[in-house]
Amino acid sequence: MSRLLLLAGLLIALLLPASASATLVFQRGVIPSHVWIAEDDGSNQRRLTEGRDPRISPDGQTVAYGNQYSRRTPRLLAIPAAGGTPRTLLRNWVYGPFAWSPDSSTIATVTGPEVGRQTLVLVDVATGARRTVATGYFYGASFSPDGTQLVYGRQAAERMWAPSDVWIAPVDGSQPPRRLTTDGRSLHPLWGPTQIAYTRWSRPTGRHRNNDGPKYHLWLMAPDGSGARQLTRGRIPWLLTGLTPTAWSADGTKLLAQFGGQDTTYPVTVDPVTGAQRRVGPRREWGIVATALSKDGTTILGSDGFYDEPRDNDVITVPYDGTRRTVLARAARAPSWTR
Repeated sequence: MSRLLLLAGLLIALLLPASASATLVFQRGVIPSHVWIAEDDGSNQRRLTEGRDPRISPDGQTVAYGNQYSRRTPRLLAIPAAGGTPRTLLRNWVYGPFAWSPDSSTIATVTGPEVGRQTLVLVDVATGARRTVATGYFYGASFSPDGTQLVYGRQAAERMWAPSDVWIAPVDGSQPPRRLTTDGRSLHPLWGPTQIAYTRWSRPTGRHRNNDGPKYHLWLMAPDGSGARQLTRGRIPWLLTGLTPTAWSADGTKLLAQFGGQDTTYPVTVDPVTGAQRRVGPRREWGIVATALSKDGTTILGSDGFYDEPRDNDVITVPYDGTRRTVLARAARAPSWTR
């Protein structure tokens, strides 16, 4: 009987799909800085390469990252997650909009001068070939769930109150980009399972309005630009900016955003139906900076600590309900994962 039970157990194990462990990457140090890789619970940490701001591909096979801050020409590089020789994907890389395609084959990002008109490009990770999508000043980029389209925020000029809108473009270049919004105040799009979250800014009011900046609230719209509706409301205090979307859960029932402004940053969970908001972590200077949400919507990934003190930064997770904080990596920041 025991032999039969053992054989049955082995047969079941063979029939079950192999479980792939999720992967975490993060940065340690500033100058010099290094990219580290680990299991998604923070175990088995090892240094992968010299660099900064790592982003792991959805399939967990490739890590894209920037070269050292001290290098004269900023570059975007790629290295296998298992280790190996880095490859340069893009020169004059601008830290800002960045997105992996769902199939891990393409990166959307920005190249150009640090100050001045820039270029939004699609980079083929395997070959390094790139295609220009648009030029201008960009705030946010996100692929459609099927990877065939790219949505992005584009501002007409590098000045406050310049007109800005959300645009969409086919990844294969078969058609020119077209505007999804026409209000001249929309930026930071994030494509979810069924709808696109984005910000719409308004001018400040009150006696300090001449010494203040734009105020961001979250809006939602269908992928074709129809049905736009305001999701969050309320007064945003002086010198604070408001909300920008960070991540969707895979089922579209949970939306994570980041509230920012002078000396203030913290994540906010937002109900995509009602717009109800809940702050995660303390309201203080350089609080938690959320970078991802697990696909099942249960866990927020981010870092906390003072940005100018790398040794005080920790990579952490927080449940979506904000009940507790777990440290995954100490003296680390800029995390990305595949969970």
